[in-house]
Amino acid sequence: MPLDWDLVTAKYRDGATISTLVGNRQLHITSVGDDGIHCKWDVVQDCLLSRRNLERAVELLEDGTVRADPVTITSDYRTLVADERPTTAAAVLKDLGYLPATNA
Repeated sequence: MPLDWDLVTAKYRDGATISTLVGNRQLHITSVGDDGIHCKWDVVQDCLLSRRNLERAVELLEDGTVRADPVTITSDYRTLVADERPTTAAAVLKDLGYLPATNA
């Protein structure tokens, strides 16, 4: 099932703070729009995870091309989807339920 952008928009409409895949770092989602998800963390004040790339990642997760594995997702995302903040994208995909929970 493709990524339902209406659900993503509803989930993050008012912003959110989510955990990263490892450690105690927090990712702050500041807004979501038709272009993608805007977020910040530590020294990065505004990064955009493009909707197109997140939708592509979900397609590849669903067809098994990208493994739903917190250990390998970032390298698979970088290689098969885009070199666009793969660790941040993985945290969002985990929060959306596309990756299993991890024990940091």
